[in-house]
Amino acid sequence: MGGAVTVRYIGHATVLLELDGVRILSDPFLRDRLGPLERHGPRPDPAAIGPIDVVLISHGHPDHFDRRSIAALEGRPTVVAPAGLGPTLRRWFGGDVVELRAGRAAHVSGVPIEAVRAKHWISPGAPRAQPLGYVVGKTSRVWFAGDTGRFAGMRELRGAVDLALLPVWTWGPHLGPGHLGPEEAASVVAEIGAGAAVPIHWGTLYPRSLHRLWTRPLVEPGDRFAAAAARVAPETDVYVLRPGEEAEVSG
Repeated sequence: MGGAVTVRYIGHATVLLELDGVRILSDPFLRDRLGPLERHGPRPDPAAIGPIDVVLISHGHPDHFDRRSIAALEGRPTVVAPAGLGPTLRRWFGGDVVELRAGRAAHVSGVPIEAVRAKHWISPGAPRAQPLGYVVGKTSRVWFAGDTGRFAGMRELRGAVDLALLPVWTWGPHLGPGHLGPEEAASVVAEIGAGAAVPIHWGTLYPRSLHRLWTRPLVEPGDRFAAAAARVAPETDVYVLRPGEEAEVSG
């Protein structure tokens, strides 16, 4: 890695990155509940998160694309989103919006942001925007994979990623299509040769009261990912953060 990156795992796919002097927040979801799902771990406080320069939106599902959560953020962030979500965002906020497609890039707040493919489904009624991941940063390159299953094109990122933020579960007791599990996410880390990795999209949202009966899918994916990565990608530094925790990742 070319420079230090501070990573705070807010929960689910919401991660605060501080790199190149810019504060970037991915897929803000700050609420306690979403339909039958409830949050585990501390409820995020926008004031404690502080002003945001850039927001990354991976796709249009409500646990990743939440009007109330984006509106609660401090500062006047530029929102980077998949092409097709721009009209909704401008209707919500009227602020700066950058729409990208996979393979396209932009400089936002002085930081290069490249949109990369993600393999995920678009639910009926959701905005018709192709899900994306993003590679961001100048001195260190961070891949926020968004919400994705595995696909052949991931190998194209080999050698281009210093830190991978990889989803390792979903919001319920079963993994389901269009998602990476802990072991598969570890194999992706090995394939791309990332120097460091943080598991995300786990330990946060879960069907109400189900944790009283079956807690393993809520609490285990991060550690399962770390154990699998130690076997298949031993040269990768893995940081398992619980919701609300942060680490400084440096090369």
